[in-house]
Amino acid sequence: MTIDDREKPSSLLARRLIRKNRTATLATLDHETGGAPYGSLVLTACTLDATPLVLLSDLARHTRNFKADSRVSMLFASPGVEAINMSRATIIGTMEPCDDSRLRERFLRRHHGARNHMAFSDFHLYRLRPESVHFIGGFGRIETLTAADVMFDPARFEALTDAESDIVEHMNADHRAAIRAYAHSHADRPGLDWRMTGIDPEGCDLARNDAEARVDFDTIVDDAESARAELVRLAKVARHEI
Repeated sequence: MTIDDREKPSSLLARRLIRKNRTATLATLDHETGGAPYGSLVLTACTLDATPLVLLSDLARHTRNFKADSRVSMLFASPGVEAINMSRATIIGTMEPCDDSRLRERFLRRHHGARNHMAFSDFHLYRLRPESVHFIGGFGRIETLTAADVMFDPARFEALTDAESDIVEHMNADHRAAIRAYAHSHADRPGLDWRMTGIDPEGCDLARNDAEARVDFDTIVDDAESARAELVRLAKVARHEI
């Protein structure tokens, strides 16, 4: 478990919801009805600092809405839990275009099927610029956090952002057994053909067919060297070597 003793537990839990979930509910101000709330289900990924990313069509109603008024919110929730006890985080902020090719590839690794959409010129990547986070950790546990409480400073992880694609490619090409061990031992997800889709300061994302898994690190990593050290440690733990 990645825990900073100085960090609020709710900050960590909110960030984990953002990192783990592949979908969220996007709320925009509906341009067609004079500003009524409009909610829609969207595919999501996030930057390494945990800022949400979405790939959307310019023809979609929610896109037309935030292009007229960029204020939005995005709800992330733990699936399969009774609503009253469900952890959820609502990220409030503004939506903006994102032309970073590294983040585009990060999104497409997470959602391989979305590559088909990129053949259409109306699909673009957008980033939610968070201002605050409303976190509910279950019944009676409610807290409003600042964006800085939840999201990391992106400048700290620029080296890891640059290295992520190479790390993922190397792991998938040369260390498939280790990835399978991560899924089996650290995420309790048996099966073959697991691949890595992303790595961030707090963990790595794995996928297999229509399944996915999240493996948390024991320490924050911020570059290729520290990421390698943590991946090696996880493999040794999985093989009961340490």
